[in-house]
Amino acid sequence: MIPATLIRQFGALQLKSTHLRATFESLAWRQPMTVLAAFAWAGIAIDRFASITLAAWTALLLLCVVAMTGAAWLPRGRAKGIAIVCLCLVVMSSFALRHAMSIASYRSATVLNVLTEQPQPMIMVGIVDRPARLQKDAITDGSNLGAAAGMGRSGYQTILQVSIETIRIRFDQVPFTGRAMVRVDGDCSDLLPGDRVKVFGQIALFRSPTNPGERDIREWARRSKLHCVFDVDRPDDVLTASDDDAESPPPADSIGVWMSGQRVVAQLAASARDSILQQIAPDQRGLALALLLGQRDLLDRSMSESLLVTGTAHLLSVSGLHLGILLVLARITGGLLRLPLRGQLLFLGAVTVFYVAITGGRPPVLRAAILLATLVLSTAMARPNHSINSLSLAGILLAWWMPSAIFGVGMQLSFLAVATLLSCGRPRGRGLTAASQSVAVEDNFDELARKSYGRWRRYATVATQSIATALWYSGCVSVITLPIVWQQFHVVSPVSVFVNVVLSPMMAFALSAGVATVIAGWTFTPIAIIPGWICSKILVAMQSVIEVATSMPAGHVWLPSPSWGLVCAYYLVLLAIIVCYPIGRRTYLISAWSLVWFIAAWWTATTPSPLPAGTYEATFVDVGHGTATVLRPNRNDVWLYDCGWMGNLNRSSRKIDDVLWSTGVTKIAGVVISHADADHFNALPGLARRFQIGCIVIPPEMLDGEGATLAHVREVIREHDIPIYEINRDLSLDNIEGLGGGHGWFADVEVLHPPRQRLDANDNANSLVLRIDCGKRCLLLPGDLEPPGTAVLTSTPRPPPGGVMMAPHHGSLHMDADAVLQWARPRETVVSGGKRAAKVAVTEMLSAAGGGVHVTSKEGAVRVRISANGDLEIRAWAGSPW
Repeated sequence: MIPATLIRQFGALQLKSTHLRATFESLAWRQPMTVLAAFAWAGIAIDRFASITLAAWTALLLLCVVAMTGAAWLPRGRAKGIAIVCLCLVVMSSFALRHAMSIASYRSATVLNVLTEQPQPMIMVGIVDRPARLQKDAITDGSNLGAAAGMGRSGYQTILQVSIETIRIRFDQVPFTGRAMVRVDGDCSDLLPGDRVKVFGQIALFRSPTNPGERDIREWARRSKLHCVFDVDRPDDVLTASDDDAESPPPADSIGVWMSGQRVVAQLAASARDSILQQIAPDQRGLALALLLGQRDLLDRSMSESLLVTGTAHLLSVSGLHLGILLVLARITGGLLRLPLRGQLLFLGAVTVFYVAITGGRPPVLRAAILLATLVLSTAMARPNHSINSLSLAGILLAWWMPSAIFGVGMQLSFLAVATLLSCGRPRGRGLTAASQSVAVEDNFDELARKSYGRWRRYATVATQSIATALWYSGCVSVITLPIVWQQFHVVSPVSVFVNVVLSPMMAFALSAGVATVIAGWTFTPIAIIPGWICSKILVAMQSVIEVATSMPAGHVWLPSPSWGLVCAYYLVLLAIIVCYPIGRRTYLISAWSLVWFIAAWWTATTPSPLPAGTYEATFVDVGHGTATVLRPNRNDVWLYDCGWMGNLNRSSRKIDDVLWSTGVTKIAGVVISHADADHFNALPGLARRFQIGCIVIPPEMLDGEGATLAHVREVIREHDIPIYEINRDLSLDNIEGLGGGHGWFADVEVLHPPRQRLDANDNANSLVLRIDCGKRCLLLPGDLEPPGTAVLTSTPRPPPGGVMMAPHHGSLHMDADAVLQWARPRETVVSGGKRAAKVAVTEMLSAAGGGVHVTSKEGAVRVRISANGDLEIRAWAGSPW
């Protein structure tokens, strides 16, 4: 009995193995480019994440070539299978070698040997090798130009990419290799590729992440082949050969054909940008530039976030969809000009090349261009064209040209979305089978029945079918791309399925009007006002739809992201379903798998990170000059003590969001604001949009002050209906209705300052000072306390020694912090501050009593854990990430 069962199971396994092998061979012959693209991308991924040497890849490549040669002597049936496998391995090892050599070339830049992550003054000479980009200031985002001017900033930045020639070492300009991203506070957008520049500012390597959950910008820098960042305070510190200055560099020795072409393209792009800025309404200029040229740098942060949460960012990111619309317009133009077929193909090719160049050669546009090229070639050669094969060919060519780009979210979503669109249509029968003929007969009867309808019913039927089809395609793309979008952007947007259907035709008309505006601006400027006005009106309508979708209840949800392991598992199972099951069953299996995966991903992502029982955790986030302390009295409750930083005029909360999401947080029990300085609360609006906040705890009269930032915070609190509790030293927390009983951990919290009656001093002196008892130790949070508040605090009973204290006023040397230290006698002091806090004098002052000092600007986020028996654990993210 048992042997017979085993024999049957073994036979079943053999049949499945034979079926899979036959399926693979069939796929290799029907869609060879798809198989080769899969192995090419797999080779790059393996080289990226596995420690395999160049020699090993080379040996594998040679071995496979030899095996392919030897397979020619084998019987044809066996030789075919061996040849296919060897060819796939040759492709995989070749692309792995290409990626390895690309990384080796990047790491060979000599500038990496002399720079550190700490900025240092520098004079650099180099050649601009990419078109300049003008963007909203990274600090002000253009949202508060008055405040920006008060800070000495123009509200705009110019981003240059410069090939380094020399940098100053002591008194000499020494030759170096590498590429720098130069950020100029001001407008230098007139610089062109090929211009030699001499810049004065500060240079540093791209910083490693300093907080949990933070994206590693060095990955983006590697993909962009950039080695360092150079900050310039003003445009006058960028000198060119045309400047009348003794320090001006000489002109470039020669400009090659490629660089000359880039100069021409950059000038045309600048001219197109000027036409848009002149003819489009001011409020829609950012949208128009993003739509036509892919220049999203002038979009307001609020609009960028609205595009993200509504899932419509791709509509305003130059992609294959935009190129396709332009090619339709070009095809219509060619027909009106009565061009012959060959002339039309050449015209379409010219439009494609020009658009790819003027938009900067982005991977989505290049992918669409390759798809068009294969279509043109197949038409010219009268050969069939398989769309998935063409897409795979684009993946192969782009992976060879820019191997690191496959790890960029833009390229991943671009290929995934197009593959979904090409695959989720109605399956068609293969050959003249009985089933396919039956379906065809039914379709013919349905068509005859529809022709008998009245005119309006026919129109309504066509419209209904078109909308249903559009919703189907939009839903398929949204579901299949959800894991990557969720993992990268922390947002799930159900409303995107509907919004994309509404906006797509509007985007097509806006793009057409925008192109007409640019062309009219180049040919006869007075008539450009007409298409410019039309484009503006369409963009106004699109903006209104986006705003409504953004505010729609349950339209989007901010969530902690799933792990990369879960994301990879989703697509591996998806691939297995596509390969192993027929078309008819795929829809149900993919739907079921997507639902199961979403539930599992949501469960794991929103489960709070572990915290030992009885342990109190405080994480001091590295926000620069500011304060944001994440407090976890237990695993499920999260509080914040302050939430802001200096220069955050756009009221972003990204630095804090990343830390909270990394611990699985979706709800903040409460936010304690120490005082009314903006660098302690200006991230609250962003937090309120992304998290449910239980309450706001403040010192007396803290929200009664004046100022635009404080007024905006009051508005946000009213909008989200967040309860506010005022506390002081003379008021028992248990007596505050809604605070003491509902938040039991406050039993371990003591308010040390301010008294009920505010001191006759500034907000700093009235900072809310908390003492949190944890076992045998205490945690002191003094805000920006300074005299005369310091004297009031130190006149109260001392806390037990050996605890942890946050340095008052970011470790300032002039705010009597040493008096607080002598009073508190902490074992460890944490400084939440920027560059000034990293000075040696600050560390010396704070460690004078013998305690340890941790500065967030030097060590990154600092996590403090105090156990129930008083054990103390301190970890810094830069040296010991958790």
